[in-house]
Amino acid sequence: MKSNATMLSAIDAFFVAYQECSGVLMQLGVEVELKGRIERTDVEQVLLHLVRRWPQLGQRLRKGSLGLSWEGDCRVSEMLTIVESRSALAEWRNRPLNPFIEPPLQLLWIPNGAANLFAFRAHHAVVDGEGFFAICAEAVRVLADLLGVRCLGTALLSSTESHTKAVPRHRTPRRGLSPLRNLQQLREESRFNPSARLAVRSFVPGDTAIVEKDLEKEEFRTLERRASDLNVAPGWLCASAWMKAIHAWNLAHGVDSPVISLEAPISLRRRRDSHVAIGNWISPLTLFGDATQTLENLAVDLKQQMSKAIRQGLHLALPLLSSPAKFLPWSLFRRLAASPQLTGFATSHFAWFEQSQTIHDDVLQLSGGALQIVDQRIYPPVCLHMGAALSILAWPERAQIFLTHRLTALSTMEAESLLDLVVQELGQEYLSRRQVAV
Repeated sequence: MKSNATMLSAIDAFFVAYQECSGVLMQLGVEVELKGRIERTDVEQVLLHLVRRWPQLGQRLRKGSLGLSWEGDCRVSEMLTIVESRSALAEWRNRPLNPFIEPPLQLLWIPNGAANLFAFRAHHAVVDGEGFFAICAEAVRVLADLLGVRCLGTALLSSTESHTKAVPRHRTPRRGLSPLRNLQQLREESRFNPSARLAVRSFVPGDTAIVEKDLEKEEFRTLERRASDLNVAPGWLCASAWMKAIHAWNLAHGVDSPVISLEAPISLRRRRDSHVAIGNWISPLTLFGDATQTLENLAVDLKQQMSKAIRQGLHLALPLLSSPAKFLPWSLFRRLAASPQLTGFATSHFAWFEQSQTIHDDVLQLSGGALQIVDQRIYPPVCLHMGAALSILAWPERAQIFLTHRLTALSTMEAESLLDLVVQELGQEYLSRRQVAV
């Protein structure tokens, strides 16, 4: 299946350069537990659907005289791996994905009768976390539709016609601002960064693992009420809890610096383009906080910082100024992108993914009851100097908190203890903790 070439933006190409220079995998993961009788032809049809809609998912990178591009045939046959044992899962998460020699979207399928695990992974160069989650949701919906056709004899997927619509090209945001002033501010923050590092064993590459806690219905409602009283979103309380947990952890390990910084992704998608365009439609903002403040005061402060930064256009500085860099020869771009002056100097990374739609009900309905989502988990890459990152998947009535960490930085037991501190800061006492991976 042939497709046109698509040039990477400078932000897309950054993730390729960072992986090559740091040795840290820039891979996103979404894993979905499914209950249903799935056939191999079903899975192959799902992947074929994805590359028809987003060809870059099945292509490979090519170094041109100017920049990088997704080019060539969509290699669908190389996107699927099937194994029998879940013991292969940890190795799958940590296997380097080289977009120069294989498609940037990969699926590991572990079938066991009616129990199935779909482990998606994608290189950050092809899509950001917001878009990747939407791609995986699309894949599961298409699978549900296929099973519904087999069971009921009719297609239920109402959005079939929309799948062939043209995907908008990546646009550089435009806005009246002083980009050089904003760039200088970013450089000053990185040069005189006052924030502490997370106290870890070492800052060297290594395998990652995930630990998780669930905020169930009552705990999540309590969080929402607490946020409503402060006139902030629940995510700000969670970001504050992460900052205070890092500070408490650091104090216990001999690091007495209350200033913590978090790198948070800001979506550049327009509302009508949400979850459609491939590539990285995000820009990082670094927020600073004094972790000795109360959780409430810190949450309000972080919200105000974010609002002010967006009003000033700070989140547009990197996309605007980096755009011409996509035309640089790869060897030069790779050297420039390895500098931490523009990004990657925060204490840790924080991401909040709010899911307003109930994909679980959609899948059950589309499949006529033949397919059910049992569980899901996500994980981001972890920058070399951070050691750990916190991601929250917020559903309408509950939330899943994932701490992804490198085993060279924190053991699984240490990561669980650090996540315990997050929950303690949120004031929750009764949560179900599940260790996802070692």
